[in-house]
Amino acid sequence: MKKVLTPARGAIAAALLVGLALPPMAQGQLRQALDTGEQATRKAEQVQEQINQLDDQRSDAVSEFRTLLQRTQAAQLYARQQEKVVESQRRELESLTEQLGRVDEITAQTTPMLLDMISDLEAFVQADLPFRIDDRTQRIADLRAAMENAQVPIVEQYRLIIEAYKSEMEYGRTIDTWPEDIDVDGKTVTVDMFLFGRVALVYMSPDRKYAARWDREQAQWVPVESKFKEDIAQAIKVAKGTTTPSVLYAPATRLDVEL
Repeated sequence: MKKVLTPARGAIAAALLVGLALPPMAQGQLRQALDTGEQATRKAEQVQEQINQLDDQRSDAVSEFRTLLQRTQAAQLYARQQEKVVESQRRELESLTEQLGRVDEITAQTTPMLLDMISDLEAFVQADLPFRIDDRTQRIADLRAAMENAQVPIVEQYRLIIEAYKSEMEYGRTIDTWPEDIDVDGKTVTVDMFLFGRVALVYMSPDRKYAARWDREQAQWVPVESKFKEDIAQAIKVAKGTTTPSVLYAPATRLDVEL
């Protein structure tokens, strides 16, 4: 509580000094007046205390109001930012809805192109050297099955076709050898096939009794002369990795593909 020296309190102090010289009756009247003054002083102090409390409450209210005002402004700023985000999402949703509406149109245009790509690949395999025919033919059959399967999305169909094209391209950049059973003069003979990119396809039996190359123009196997057997044997060793790489020679014929 704040103590305040009021004019009344000062007058009471002065009256006490003066009252000592007054008669008893006058002293009683003075005492009553002093008591009244003292009550007024206490009342003034109580009023002042209430004023102080109200002032503190006012300060607290002002501080709380400022805090609420800052929070309100922050909330309004956040709301404006969220409105921009919602508007952006709305435009994106409209764009996606429009794109979804065009899916059927895009699919209708893309499917014939994919089927043509498979047909072109099949024609190329048929005109190419006849190596790993079973694997390559099965790959094309798998592509056609994927095109007819409603569970395979068009994106996956496209990916499978591209992978098949990549596999065919890889054959032209590598040399390879593998054992294979072929028919020679009516009997089954196990030979080593040798593929030199797409330049040449030859085979030779391990005992070097049989050796031939594929002739594109005649579309058949043509026996090779004995003088080439050593080169073929060397090429097979290089492909197997059993000897160091060296220069390889092979007959080349033009590849014509009618699409």
